[in-house]
Amino acid sequence: MKQKGLTLVELMIVVAILGILASIAIPSYQKNIQTSNRKAEGMPDLLSIMQAQENYFVNKLTYTTDLTKLNYPASYVTSGGSYKITAGICGSSIPLTQCVRLTATGQGEQAKDGTLTLDSNGTRTHNGKSGWPK
Repeated sequence: MKQKGLTLVELMIVVAILGILASIAIPSYQKNIQTSNRKAEGMPDLLSIMQAQENYFVNKLTYTTDLTKLNYPASYVTSGGSYKITAGICGSSIPLTQCVRLTATGQGEQAKDGTLTLDSNGTRTHNGKSGWPK
């Protein structure tokens, strides 16, 4: 009587194929998660904080690097845990009456995606390259 089932060699081939598929799918999935976090948290939060900066500027005729003055709970803002957003001066010689730069630095797994910046002149960068990715 012949028994039905998988041999050890057949089972090892299946395991190897699954390993190859996982090694391709998991990094692609993680990259998609980073892109989603960037679009759902990083970019919108930078725009929201910049809007608050512009409202502050209208009333005070200056920007601020202290986000608590914009009614945020700390001098930095965490964006859903994926980004830490801080404010700073654009360049070294420009006073805050002319320009402020917001920087969103990736946290945890999002750190692999790098940083996003937005300044009050409208300049956007991703990892030092001009513009935000689509």
